[in-house]
Amino acid sequence: MPHKRPQSPYPSDSDGSSSDLSILSMERTHICPKKSKKRGHSHRSAMAGLDKGNPKSKKIKPSKDNDDSDPDQVPEEYLAAARAIACCVDLFCNVEKLLRVGFLLQQEQAAENGELDELEAEHESRKKRLATLSTNTLDRYKRNYQQLLHLAPGLRPLIADHPKSKQLTQIARKMNAVISRTRSDNATRLKVQIGHYAAPEPLQEALKPTIYNGGSLSRAHMGINHPVLASFLCPISALEDFKNDPAQARKWMEVGWIRMTSIDFPVFLWAGKPPASNYNEDAMHEGLFQGYFLERIHIMRHIFTGPSTALGDDSRATHSCNASLHDMTTVEVEHIAYACVQARFAISNKNKWAKADGEFNNRAFYYNIINFIHECEDRDWAEGLLKWWNRALFKNENGREGGTIIDDNGPGNAAGSSSAPINGLAKM
Repeated sequence: MPHKRPQSPYPSDSDGSSSDLSILSMERTHICPKKSKKRGHSHRSAMAGLDKGNPKSKKIKPSKDNDDSDPDQVPEEYLAAARAIACCVDLFCNVEKLLRVGFLLQQEQAAENGELDELEAEHESRKKRLATLSTNTLDRYKRNYQQLLHLAPGLRPLIADHPKSKQLTQIARKMNAVISRTRSDNATRLKVQIGHYAAPEPLQEALKPTIYNGGSLSRAHMGINHPVLASFLCPISALEDFKNDPAQARKWMEVGWIRMTSIDFPVFLWAGKPPASNYNEDAMHEGLFQGYFLERIHIMRHIFTGPSTALGDDSRATHSCNASLHDMTTVEVEHIAYACVQARFAISNKNKWAKADGEFNNRAFYYNIINFIHECEDRDWAEGLLKWWNRALFKNENGREGGTIIDDNGPGNAAGSSSAPINGLAKM
């Protein structure tokens, strides 16, 4: 039996998932009693169509319009914004929910500024809805709502126009489909490269045992079934267990005696060859989010500047990469979190993208990373981390200063351009 492992140093999941469910359930009832102390006239908008409980809003049945197979039905502005949101803003963004909560926050701010006339009951109802969300979750919704309107300014007049609520809902659902597809497409493209990226020195020696690509069966020997990848997935708190007896540790990981959860970061996040080879529990920040595998996967090397740059070369392609298409000039915390989630999924034995891998929750993992970096008391470390990534991706600690980066994903694989620049989009 494994010894009792120490308490994880990481914050618990604070993504507000349970609170979000409360928001949804509360929005089914629009509180507006006939007799009430008035603060003025209630503000009406297209957001009422996103409120499932509004008796005057029609229910929109699922249809073929809920996927993005026919982009002509929704302007490219929104589809491009959705692709940027997936990689640069919030990997798990639900645009419909974001519009609902964001509009409540917008109303609350207007009320505090004395710019909104409304019924007292409506004011109290909104307060109760927002009170169900944690401070971190509210901050995330505020930030994402502003970034959504920055990326897709065409949403502003729709939000303020009640008769266009159906159109707003259709756009939001289409954007959700694009976000989901972008997430899955990036995950799929990474699969074929994992054998190269996971090897410490891929140009000198391949990963052993070899990872074969092709077909669903090729994934069965990955994850904890592969000795090297298992060491990557091992929680940092169980690192010594794995070093002392790798075979036994893999068995414990398989049966759950060594738990793999979103609050205990995996070893591959740390620098070193092998990862975390110089890990110091008393200085756990050193090398964190600087693992060589993560750098190749994310730093945008593969995802943002193209596969040919993943092993450190300059791009040899002829198409603009995601960093250029999204006008991304600096690495932000959300970019790092996106890479961590995609990297973790890429080495698992899962055939299809999923929000969870057993007890490990990718959604919670994503938000835990964002909160960890932003709430770290050592601001010098946090700022130094972003500079390190800027040097790794753009060869400049201050980021990319204009110009176009070329991507080798080929036609149709780029993330698409947005209607507005998103430099700094992911800033908290």
